Amino acid sequence: MPGAGKSTVGKLLAKKIGYDFLDLDILIKEKEGRGHAEIVKEKGDAELMRLEELHTLGLDLNKTVFSPGGSIVYSVAAMEKLRAETKIIYLELPLSEIKRRLGKSANDRGIVGLAEKGLDGLYGERAPLYEKFAHHTINCRQIPSVEVAEKINAFL
Repeated sequence: MPGAGKSTVGKLLAKKIGYDFLDLDILIKEKEGRGHAEIVKEKGDAELMRLEELHTLGLDLNKTVFSPGGSIVYSVAAMEKLRAETKIIYLELPLSEIKRRLGKSANDRGIVGLAEKGLDGLYGERAPLYEKFAHHTINCRQIPSVEVAEKINAFL
């Protein structure tokens, strides 16, 4: 989910294990010249999901900690690639914590489906998908990011 700590934990883990770190949100902004919010506003959710899938399918993820956007879970092709080439870790947080972390910025982040479903709807829809594709789930409630990175490293 947005706000779960993918980028923060991913950077810590990459440094710890000596891998590269790649944030899909940043890659899309660099390649497309605009961020998620602009893409969603100008062209809609479907275009952002197309770009997420396109860029993910073209990646070499060898020795890379990858932080995708939360909506990548809607792309079966991307998730199958990630599942085959990497270990997918679901950073599980309760909805209340995600809401707290996102605060009022949720509407400014270009979150696929947010306008139609709200965070509650997205959480209900995405959590089962995250669980389905994950190799491992870490309950991140009240655990510092450094400790989450250590738990992932122990799993790997």
